[in-house]
Amino acid sequence: MSDSPSPVRGARTKALSAMLRLLARTTPWVESEVLGLRRVVRPGMVCVDAGAALGLYTAVLSDLAGPRGTVHSVEPLLFAHPAMSALLRPRSGANVRRHALALGAASDETVIRVPVRNGGLVTGRSFIERDALGVGPNDEFEAHIDVRVRVESLDGLCASAGIERVDFIKGDVEGAELALLHGAEQTIESHRPALLLEIEARHTRRYGHEPEDVTAWLSARGYRMYALRGTGWHPVTRVVPGIRNYLFRHSGD
Repeated sequence: MSDSPSPVRGARTKALSAMLRLLARTTPWVESEVLGLRRVVRPGMVCVDAGAALGLYTAVLSDLAGPRGTVHSVEPLLFAHPAMSALLRPRSGANVRRHALALGAASDETVIRVPVRNGGLVTGRSFIERDALGVGPNDEFEAHIDVRVRVESLDGLCASAGIERVDFIKGDVEGAELALLHGAEQTIESHRPALLLEIEARHTRRYGHEPEDVTAWLSARGYRMYALRGTGWHPVTRVVPGIRNYLFRHSGD
């Protein structure tokens, strides 16, 4: 849980958000989709950052949602990026609520497999072991370590944490997008949040399905898909190589 709000914290969050948008425009270190969030997230919104990792999206969402909004930053691997976390503190915004768990289809415990390269942990390529058919594209790594984590459905988290609505969901779950959606079905059907999902065939196939299974699930519930070009979102009909992140908005919005 975050500390009490303060003007200093708000100014720090705005400065960090501005820096991340600059990096998104000028470097490959921050995903360009950060620049498109301004067209989706407004002050007062309730956002969920599933698979928050270091918390770069959390920081930008915190700035955009403002003091009347809330960002639920969900990350099970609390040891990820310790030096950068201490330096930037991207998940420490006054309107940020931190949750040390993974989001999935149901509430239980499971193992997250964290790859190892040259003796270091590559936490950004970690994946939930349950229902995985193997390591998939992670066969490029020399080894994996297993970390037992708590799993909660988004519907269950909303009930237990008293989250009354959700306006935006960002999901980076390394192929487990369908599990995330299945666990958020009630929330999605009730609140019709916009979603920004990382979808790659190499990761979805680890769980025995294709990107089209993810997009079809959302399409059946009235969602349309978009990809970022410049700073604007443009309609697309399918997941294509070279684009990892896709925005989904309900056709009735």
